[in-house]
Amino acid sequence: MGRRENLAAPMKESDRVVTRHRETFEIGTSRTRSRRDFALLLRRIEAMAIAATEAHWARIPPDLAERLGPRVGRVADALYTLLEASDSLQMNRVIGLGHRGRASEAGIDEIIARYRAAGIARFSVLMSPGPQAKPIERWLLRRGFTRHSGHALLVRDLRVVLPRTTAAVKVIRATPADRATIVRILAASFGMPASRRSWSLAAAASRETEHFLALLGATPIGVGALRVAGELAWLGAGATLTRWRRRGAHRAVILARLRRARALGCRTAWVETGIPERGRPGSSRRNLLRLGFEEACLKPAFVWRVR
Repeated sequence: MGRRENLAAPMKESDRVVTRHRETFEIGTSRTRSRRDFALLLRRIEAMAIAATEAHWARIPPDLAERLGPRVGRVADALYTLLEASDSLQMNRVIGLGHRGRASEAGIDEIIARYRAAGIARFSVLMSPGPQAKPIERWLLRRGFTRHSGHALLVRDLRVVLPRTTAAVKVIRATPADRATIVRILAASFGMPASRRSWSLAAAASRETEHFLALLGATPIGVGALRVAGELAWLGAGATLTRWRRRGAHRAVILARLRRARALGCRTAWVETGIPERGRPGSSRRNLLRLGFEEACLKPAFVWRVR
């Protein structure tokens, strides 16, 4: 196992903090934005996550799709993904529910019906920031969902100066020849099943996502992905092999992606990572905070099980 960020890709140690209960908020600079602007930013991030998830699932090789039975669909403003051959909550998950204010109790019932019809024993709803968050939580609990830990959404203003890279680790942009290496490191870090290797290789070949490799000498020790949509940049699929931790690879790969995003004209970077829990190492989160990311919001998960 290794240090990792949540796929996909999501702070109080930087100069400024996000203030969610006032009329303005600050991200990394003295610039202030209205609550409306902040809500718009979160909605755009959620829309980007939905688009990236759809693109990822569209890359499942046909032979693997025939065996696994994947399904992807929309209900109101939410996206659901399900894998008939898997009990994984990451595979069987709903995202984006209510991010555009279009959620309803009838929509939740429709989502439940779709998973039930597919024979899925459990699935999760990853909450989205938005005006319907509290009503949605009540609707889910009323239907027997249970609350679980989810993700923290972290953001960084790319207009703020980036620190220098001090590690001996070298970071390069990956080429097609590096795809197998990328998948090997991710599989070792995230425990991805060997049966889905062809899907991982197909995802690594995506033109919409750039991958970065951390090298110690000639040895690849870490990876990270970058996806850009307009002025937004997503950081995800970050991992460092356990034996090479504490060499600065994770920090170096974060910085390389931030520099690339800024060069491409992005103004805001975002990433999702696990919500801090007692007894759980949070080294990835600490590195992100030290490099200027701040916590924008928490996104708890709600899990439904067949009864």
